Amino acid sequence: MNSKTIGSLFIIVTLVGIMAFAPSAFAQSTASVTVKKGSGSAGTCTTDCYQPGNVSVDTGGTVTWTNTDAQLHTVSSGNGPDDNTTGSVFDTGFTTFKPGTTFSHTFTDAGTFNYYCQLHPWMTGIVTVAAAKGGGGGITVTGAKTMVQGMSTDGSTQVTIDTTAPIGGQALSLALTFKDANGNPIDHQNYAITVTQDGNSVLSNTTGHTHTGSDMQMTNNLASVNPVDIQVTLNGVGLPGTDPSTWTGPKGDVVSFHVVPEFGSIAPIVLAIAVISIVVFTAKTRVIPKL
Repeated sequence: MNSKTIGSLFIIVTLVGIMAFAPSAFAQSTASVTVKKGSGSAGTCTTDCYQPGNVSVDTGGTVTWTNTDAQLHTVSSGNGPDDNTTGSVFDTGFTTFKPGTTFSHTFTDAGTFNYYCQLHPWMTGIVTVAAAKGGGGGITVTGAKTMVQGMSTDGSTQVTIDTTAPIGGQALSLALTFKDANGNPIDHQNYAITVTQDGNSVLSNTTGHTHTGSDMQMTNNLASVNPVDIQVTLNGVGLPGTDPSTWTGPKGDVVSFHVVPEFGSIAPIVLAIAVISIVVFTAKTRVIPKL
């Protein structure tokens, strides 16, 4: 091989390596959600009462909900009837979201926002708002996806957490899934969750509850890229507001996780080395491949 061929192969391989670190999906600036017809009747829907049930927008993006059902509904931020912060981020109120009407909200802060219908609490949805991109262009490196799993002591409950690499100065999203021994989602799982980094608490929620077996939690902004420790305490299965002594399943069982993302802080270093290598190699060999 001559020097030009070698140079071309080197740069192509390096560029492929850089692209591997680039984000594969991007949020939108707007999103639309419809209320499923008949969702006001219990049992008609579970995770798809709002369609789609999980949407993503950029910071500053707007989500518009349309009530295509024949009943009155609400779109209220929060995690259910027991959440004392219900409606603090966005809320239609009890009288305005009538059949055939729309409701829009513009999200100015990044994060994950759960919401539900206060009139029909089994109706739940999630809005994920991506952080604003910094100015000046360039490539944004995102952490590798990480999934960790654990089981209750008696093997009846599997806890799965999907997250990303810790990034200093940013909150960490945690997608929790609870399943039984047969792999079926566990409805109305009650739990507590604590997350620490370097011994400092970044999340503490003692009243976690999922209507569908899936839930989202968000930490405070992290101080560094160091690993985080997560503890999920299973508190039984039952409806909020009922006597906890009647709840079934494991109670007080702690499932622990130590999240060490595969790449985390290494990704920016690899990217920087790759870019410098291209610049240095091209300058020395004066090779500019015709691609």
